[in-house]
Amino acid sequence: MTAPSEPCAVKEPCVGATAVLNVYIVYDAKTEELAKRVVESLLEKMRKGCPDGFRIGDEVTFLESPPEGMYAKCLRSRFETAPLDPAGKALVVACFTDGMSDAGKAEFLQLKELAAEDPGITLQAINGKNGLWTRLDMDVVQNNLIATVFKKLVGPSPDADDKAKDKVRRRPQASDGKGKHGRGKPVEPPGDAPPETGKAELPPAAHRHRDPAAAAAGGDSAQGAEFFDSKPPPANVTYDEPEPMNYADLTEEQFKLLVFNTNVRLREGQREHTMKIGVDPTGSAVGVPQADFDKSLDVIKRVAAELSCGMRLVAEKKVKDKVCAEVMLRKDSEDTYIDMRVAICGNVDSGKSTLVGVLTRGMWDDGRGAVRAKVFNHKHELTTGRTSSVSEQYLGYDANGDTVNYAVCGAVDAKAHKLSSKELAGKSAKVVTLYDLAGHEKYLKTTVMGMTGSIPDYACVVVSANNGIQRMTKEHLGLCLALKIPFFVVITRIDSTPEPVAKMTLESIVKMLKQPSVRKLPYIVKKPEDVVICSKNVKNDKVTPIFQVSNVSGLNIDWLLSFVNLAPVRKDWAELAKLPKELIIDSTFFVAGVGTVVGGIVTKGVFKVNDMLWLGPNGNGQFRQVQIKSVQVKGVDVNHVEAGHDASFALKKEKRNAIRKGNVLVECNPKVPPLAYWEFMADIIVLYHSTTIKSRYEPVIHCSTVRQSAKITLVDTDLLRTGDKARVRFRFLYRPEYLTIGSKLVFREGRTKGLGTITGLCHPVTKEWIDASVPGLAAAAGVAVPPLPAAAAAAAAAASSAPPPASAGASPAAAAGEKATPPKK
Repeated sequence: MTAPSEPCAVKEPCVGATAVLNVYIVYDAKTEELAKRVVESLLEKMRKGCPDGFRIGDEVTFLESPPEGMYAKCLRSRFETAPLDPAGKALVVACFTDGMSDAGKAEFLQLKELAAEDPGITLQAINGKNGLWTRLDMDVVQNNLIATVFKKLVGPSPDADDKAKDKVRRRPQASDGKGKHGRGKPVEPPGDAPPETGKAELPPAAHRHRDPAAAAAGGDSAQGAEFFDSKPPPANVTYDEPEPMNYADLTEEQFKLLVFNTNVRLREGQREHTMKIGVDPTGSAVGVPQADFDKSLDVIKRVAAELSCGMRLVAEKKVKDKVCAEVMLRKDSEDTYIDMRVAICGNVDSGKSTLVGVLTRGMWDDGRGAVRAKVFNHKHELTTGRTSSVSEQYLGYDANGDTVNYAVCGAVDAKAHKLSSKELAGKSAKVVTLYDLAGHEKYLKTTVMGMTGSIPDYACVVVSANNGIQRMTKEHLGLCLALKIPFFVVITRIDSTPEPVAKMTLESIVKMLKQPSVRKLPYIVKKPEDVVICSKNVKNDKVTPIFQVSNVSGLNIDWLLSFVNLAPVRKDWAELAKLPKELIIDSTFFVAGVGTVVGGIVTKGVFKVNDMLWLGPNGNGQFRQVQIKSVQVKGVDVNHVEAGHDASFALKKEKRNAIRKGNVLVECNPKVPPLAYWEFMADIIVLYHSTTIKSRYEPVIHCSTVRQSAKITLVDTDLLRTGDKARVRFRFLYRPEYLTIGSKLVFREGRTKGLGTITGLCHPVTKEWIDASVPGLAAAAGVAVPPLPAAAAAAAAAASSAPPPASAGASPAAAAGEKATPPKK
């Protein structure tokens, strides 16, 4: 234990305090900066006003824990050296690097045992989140911390129980103005009449419908003004909250409040919201009389018309002599649409391309591959019948949930006109991009690139009923688990497979999903109601729906189409659109008369025409500024594109051969370009390896669109085997790449060997380990390099001293992420 640092004197103790409050800050080497930030705010707040009955001591004690932890032992030694005043109190603030890790939880339990021994000790823990605390709003974090500390010191207020009961009673329902963004106190009902029992009072009609950032700037955001512009609800109105399941016989004021609440929930659900009829606040199907059900449907139709939404009855159920239902509302706009992506994966010859063709073309297969020929990219794919590239196909839904590609699936003629992407985007309120991936092991690197670079919301694992689970089926399933992509299973050829074989395949899939390494809840879809249940739970990545379909007869294809229509977008792109711009480039091409065009998915920010951005990195890790000449989304010219959309950008005065997959377009300081990194640190797990992994092992790294070989230096141990977890240092072999903290990666040698998460980046100039959220500032977040074992120190020194190979003019093997062969002498 190191000696405590110089104490911080408190100049203005609280007036009228009786007990002395001594503050102890316990931290380690990685949370020193966090501890200083917290204590400054805490002391400043306590100088202005202490809790009643307390006075801050004359000094604050800082205690740095040893590298291996032992917070409780460090604190106990301090108390033995300088015992606490019997008449005083001790506030212990413990700063953990990762409070959710097993080590952090163990340390906290030991501190709780120490605090239990002395009632005068108040304990408060802070989670540093592995250095990611620098990205949070520290004002909000500190205010929450101070409020928690004050509450622990003085205890709960007398009316805390009443507030808790009131909070439980006022659950956020579609009929209540107190949704997620509720603010302020309720308004009393009009007149002298007291509020009725079970009535929820209306929140004040302030500015809840406006975007917080735009409200601070004095105006509505572009999105809020265009899609969610509604007048505030009328004041002094009560609404019957205990029965939001019945919308019949609403007054005009109650209807306006319902419109307002639905508008807020449409924004929270990214332009989609489900309203329930006959379902109580606990989720139980109670039902309403048929007459009230019809009236409630009419009210919802009025709400949809008021908000320019489409409407679809997705489920209806009889409960004795009553009816309950769920109705989906979807925002309709001429300028934008909901963009969702689904990756279609599975073993070779399982029917992936045929399934994509049936879903997007609306015609049944003839059993000999007539439909799959319409989704292939290359002639050799048509000859062999195997996909070797990533094929993008679009499936559009209008605001009412009907398919735009065709009217009725299975009734489309082979010679029917196919809608272009431009026509499809113009008619759709929701566009689902289906990525048809390769299933053969020969093209595994292409499949991994499609899974990591396309940022899919969901994955569809296709299994042939007559072939069952194959090796590549498990390989693709492992990729979904590694990248934490929710997935659903589709069993094809159910009509041509003998019933015992199909039953055996289904049982093997269920058994595989229940394995401890997978831990999913299989849900076999047997009726339309199951589709609604699965669509609401698949986003949480716990339930795995299983569909049994036939591409020839069309069995259960309509259920699969309904599921894709109802599945929500997984990421909150509205929040990501507020961050600095970032585009991951996954394709480049040249258009005559336009010039060089790059395509990819906008992961952050809003890109506009004429924006100046940084493009790179090149072979030397350098970025250059470029200007956007024009923007297209699904072939439609637009002025801007937000996060979550796949778009193409025409760049001014750029050569196509100077851009590659793995490059990015990012927004940064005009005078300070972003950084590309040779080395990074990652926490990995080895899925499978026939022998052992040691330092200098060279797998291929897949991280987003980055694909390159890297050399491993083990940090925590000397060797790794199947199932081992460790912290590993990677160094690229050919060129630096643009990386960010928290990104998922997959490393392979042939088949997938392991997966991991990037936890640290090495500054290319200073060689210090930094946080990617503060590029250019060494050790800004206190991300330090763990000490190397003696056995691995020599290997690390040799690896860092070796000069990196030249990137300019790298061989095609190097561009493909493989180890380059030295030229012949």
